[in-house]
Amino acid sequence: MRIVIAGCGRVGSDLALAFAEEGHDVSVIEHRTEMLRRLGSTFDGTIHEGLSYDIELLQEAGIELADAFVAVTSSDNANLMAVQIAKQFFGVPKTIARLDDPRRADSYRALDVEYVAGAKLISRVIHEEIVNTEFHYHVTFSGGDVEIIEMQLNERATDVTVADLEVAGHLRVAAVRRDTLTHIPDPAFTLRENDLVVAAARDGVLGKVRRYIKCPEDQ
Repeated sequence: MRIVIAGCGRVGSDLALAFAEEGHDVSVIEHRTEMLRRLGSTFDGTIHEGLSYDIELLQEAGIELADAFVAVTSSDNANLMAVQIAKQFFGVPKTIARLDDPRRADSYRALDVEYVAGAKLISRVIHEEIVNTEFHYHVTFSGGDVEIIEMQLNERATDVTVADLEVAGHLRVAAVRRDTLTHIPDPAFTLRENDLVVAAARDGVLGKVRRYIKCPEDQ
């Protein structure tokens, strides 16, 4: 995919490096020169110095051919403006904005801007780490008891298939990370010790698969 990222702070630089490592075509826009140093000398992407909502700079960064645009600058206003330009002017199919001030959420929704609320996301992660120790937390969907979780498998999972691990109506495997590769497995995919499994799970499913999961002190 071709991905344009506006903002090179901690979030933007981390995203850029991760996407580039996965083989995506990444461009980063940032108006502060010193922030671009976060990418390092091995970053395999393009760097564009300037404002995230500068149309000419966006074109220079390849926005016209982008599959996704992410605005994660420290300014909610800049993120909102940049995403609107990417969506409405350039027709980028997938756009996401960072939102730090929750009071602006209604404005983002009214303008049909998909966003990630930083403060709320952090608070949910902390909440889950304290009260829900079944799995490492990824995402909780509002209005339901289904979460996206990850679990590292122990030696008992060796030669167990995805179909054996899944629990109908309670746990469905989405991906398996093994060493440096990520697999989208079919039901017959054979699991191994130390595989990192990402799955959709309902509350209370731990007891059904606990025997296959490494204890935190073993990880």
